[in-house]
Amino acid sequence: MTVEAIDRAAGYATCNMLGAAGGALVGTAVWTAKAGAVALVPLGLGALSYMAQNALCGPIDLGPTPEPVPDNIDGCAEMKPGGYGQVQYSVDDNWAAVPAPSPSQRDTAIKLGPTGIGQDPSTGKWSASIEWESLNGGGAGSTGAIFETKGEAEGVNWRLFPINGECANGGGGDIPANPTVPDVTYVDEQTNCTFNVKFDGFYAETESTIPGTVWTITEAIEGKATSTVVGGCAVNNIRIYKPSNGGPNIPIDPPGGGGGGGGGGGGGNDPDFPPDWLKPLQDILFGAAGILLADLINSIGEYREEADWTLNYPCEVDEEGNPKVKKYTTEGFGFVKELMLRTNLLAEMVNDQFNGKTPICGPDAPPKPEGDTRRISFRSESTSPYGKSRLRKRFRYRSLSGFGLGQVVDHWADFTWTAGSVCVTHKGYSWGTPQVWAATADEGKRVIQHAAREAGFDAFKVGEWGISSSNSPRYGVSAEMKVDTTGGYYWITERDGSNGRPIVAK
Repeated sequence: MTVEAIDRAAGYATCNMLGAAGGALVGTAVWTAKAGAVALVPLGLGALSYMAQNALCGPIDLGPTPEPVPDNIDGCAEMKPGGYGQVQYSVDDNWAAVPAPSPSQRDTAIKLGPTGIGQDPSTGKWSASIEWESLNGGGAGSTGAIFETKGEAEGVNWRLFPINGECANGGGGDIPANPTVPDVTYVDEQTNCTFNVKFDGFYAETESTIPGTVWTITEAIEGKATSTVVGGCAVNNIRIYKPSNGGPNIPIDPPGGGGGGGGGGGGGNDPDFPPDWLKPLQDILFGAAGILLADLINSIGEYREEADWTLNYPCEVDEEGNPKVKKYTTEGFGFVKELMLRTNLLAEMVNDQFNGKTPICGPDAPPKPEGDTRRISFRSESTSPYGKSRLRKRFRYRSLSGFGLGQVVDHWADFTWTAGSVCVTHKGYSWGTPQVWAATADEGKRVIQHAAREAGFDAFKVGEWGISSSNSPRYGVSAEMKVDTTGGYYWITERDGSNGRPIVAK
């Protein structure tokens, strides 16, 4: 038996669980035990997505996730099929049935609906209300209580008190137990060992830390293939904690130590009766020898917010004649992945700075911008492959042609072009520095030359071209573009109006 084989078995089981249960895991119990205090928190969708990204098992479809329960529902929010309950409200933890026009509806409720508060204009007092679905059909609103202030009305909590059957979904302090996760049989290709892997539960260092998983691993005696690996495959109910950040596994029970017989408690959700693995894991993480390890795991697993930087190009200007800048933004991940993203952005930033002009700009100042500002908005004819929205591009330049809005519209109305990952610019002339992301350099030059004809000159005879590209998917989407006519308007402007607002064509 090797540590690596055990790690692969736990990794395989993690992927299997995420692929099988998916979004059904959202909202289920995560155990925490910081400095001796035992608590339960619900598993969030963001934490589940992070676990899937770091499982290293390929794309995983998390599927549908449970509908989140509002914070002001403290208890049962929906009954299992066939069950029903009574709608109740509480003020200062004193629960009472809501008054209702039809008690048969109130007492046969199967699902709570939207809640709200309202103010009586004649008295100025506030009331709290709720909607629900009844087993007998229809729903009803209820004024649960009358209050002097809005804050008091907002403090009302709601629940379904089961009369018949069981609760299916709860809120407030009612955190569902872990769903049933089938045991997994894993055959390790490198050692030829076969293991049975049982899911015991989720554990997190703090409420803000991405949770890891606890597994019990046993050698599968029956049907085991002969192994020639030194040390064999003998595993007697070893239990491990597998951090979600890719750190080393932490054995909770030593090999051959019994491990509690695959023991359980992984599905329980009562803080007064925590699972039998929780205290041993806590002793390891927060004992004298484990504090540094716990702090390390905690810091690695913590979520890092997105970060951004700005690179200034003092010797280059945009289409408005202002110094050019470029922003770099990460997406926000756990420490390790966020560090990798920031390192990659640093390399990209250095490369961009080398490609730009240095601060020693030379004696020639850029031409002073002249002419009326044109803004042409384009919209793709099909939706983006990365979402349900159309791709939008805005192209700006200055013109000395003197054309009115109708002539500018005529020039652009039927023009189409193909967007892509090649950035084409034209600079060194009084119309600014027009820029377009096109499928090819020639396609980008065609767009800019079309603008230059309206502006009154030939872009191939004055100024200079700039060509660059990007590997970022934000700029690399290819699509056929045409003038945006959303709302029945041509989104083309010829100049700024007297109050600074653009004049749009119709």
